[in-house]
Amino acid sequence: MSRRMRGVPAKTVVLTALAAAVCAAGLPEVVSALPGTDQPETEQAKTDQVVAAQAMTTAAKKARTSLDWGACDRPDMPVQDGVQCGTLRVPVDWDQPQSGTVDLRAYRFKAADPAKKKGTILNFPSGPGETGDLAFASLRQHLPEYDLIALDPRGVGQSGRLSCATERILDIPYVPPTDGRKFAALQKNQRAFWPSCTTNPAGLKNHLDAYSNAKDAEALRKAMHLDRINVYGFSYGTLTAERYLGLYGEHVNGSVLEGVMNPAQSRRQFVTTAARGMESIFNRFRKWCAEDEACALHGKDVTAVFRKAQKTADAGRVPGSLLTTPWSSVAVTRYFELMAPRSFKDTADGLAELAQGKNPMPGNEEAGQGGRMPKSMPYADPIVCSDYDLSVRNAEQARRDMAATREAAPVLGYSTNSSNYTSICLGGPQPAKGSGKPVTSRSDRPTLVMSNTFDPATPHAWADGVARQLGQKATTVRTDKVGHGGGLDNPGTKNRVAAYLDQANRGGR
Repeated sequence: MSRRMRGVPAKTVVLTALAAAVCAAGLPEVVSALPGTDQPETEQAKTDQVVAAQAMTTAAKKARTSLDWGACDRPDMPVQDGVQCGTLRVPVDWDQPQSGTVDLRAYRFKAADPAKKKGTILNFPSGPGETGDLAFASLRQHLPEYDLIALDPRGVGQSGRLSCATERILDIPYVPPTDGRKFAALQKNQRAFWPSCTTNPAGLKNHLDAYSNAKDAEALRKAMHLDRINVYGFSYGTLTAERYLGLYGEHVNGSVLEGVMNPAQSRRQFVTTAARGMESIFNRFRKWCAEDEACALHGKDVTAVFRKAQKTADAGRVPGSLLTTPWSSVAVTRYFELMAPRSFKDTADGLAELAQGKNPMPGNEEAGQGGRMPKSMPYADPIVCSDYDLSVRNAEQARRDMAATREAAPVLGYSTNSSNYTSICLGGPQPAKGSGKPVTSRSDRPTLVMSNTFDPATPHAWADGVARQLGQKATTVRTDKVGHGGGLDNPGTKNRVAAYLDQANRGGR
């Protein structure tokens, strides 16, 4: 799950994502497609397949036998040189294809040397909110012998992007209030929040779940006439990859899940495991400070400095804000979550300044203040609510969640990244049927489950849970590092992934 910076003006979000160039050309033709009727392993998946097969009406009749590729026209951020774009038309609701269709953006990046091609990797991107091609640069660097294909997930990029009222987004707290009056204010905001969110077509906002995205991916495989593929999912994309394996795994040679989402956990488990994961990063940081004189807090009680920074912020003695969010104890925790995976040294410097009443990020709050804030902005986080029942429904539940996370994380108290979703989902979409079911796979090869020892967004406990659900159909790799993703940058991990895919694709291309 990506650790997106909420509270950032739209202008800032755009400037952060925008790179130097933009591909320009007309959009290619559209192809409609429906997955076949391969029998899935689970009863829910079986029902999905049967209903889709029986409903092959208008959408099915429009299906073509190939997908046309062309240059990419994406004004908000550039597309890597060599990547081609196409458009895939699929039903908005796979259970009722006749109810309408949506056009999804598809990507293809051919292997660096076609003569040495080993297979095709279907990429499921991070997020929610990242475009399908985002991981192409890294995958090309580390696995150049594979064709790469992907879709912008539903509600993302050029696949009916989800947008919501900016004012409502900024009023969603990172941590739900435990006070009854403040919780009532959150409920009021959230009652207006989800109705303010839109997609094109409008009905898509109620069908953004991982099962729907997995069926879209199968439509892409069929449209490209690929008998066997490989699957790579990163962060939130692992959830769609997991559902794809459960529905259509018989078409998968190798599958790699990195930064793994575990669908089979409750709200309480979701927030407590994430809090425990962040606390482990704080403990690693504290140990580094004790050992390394480069730490500005070397020789000091790091926990005491952190608490002083929180008290100073709560007292209103820190000027400015953290990315337009006023400084508070919650913002200090958020600062640590954002900074620690990037640089322990910078984190220590920043906490020292906060404890002294100084803003370690002066001027950042001014970004985007030169003009009016837009009424709405792209906001993909509610997609999580389609896949998890995370809504905290009253102040008492919020208090119990807080007690559990504080027990799991005595210093930090919680993970703002995970707890924020319990606020969002109070007004977001309802979880899809079967969203909490354990992970299964129909592939005849095990799935490579990758995690980092200290991951701020998807703690390794989630990967461990998925590995247990897969049983003998899982093999695990853990990289000793602080950060979210980047496992392929480790030579040992990269070699294991490459060898795994080589073996999985030997004779099965």
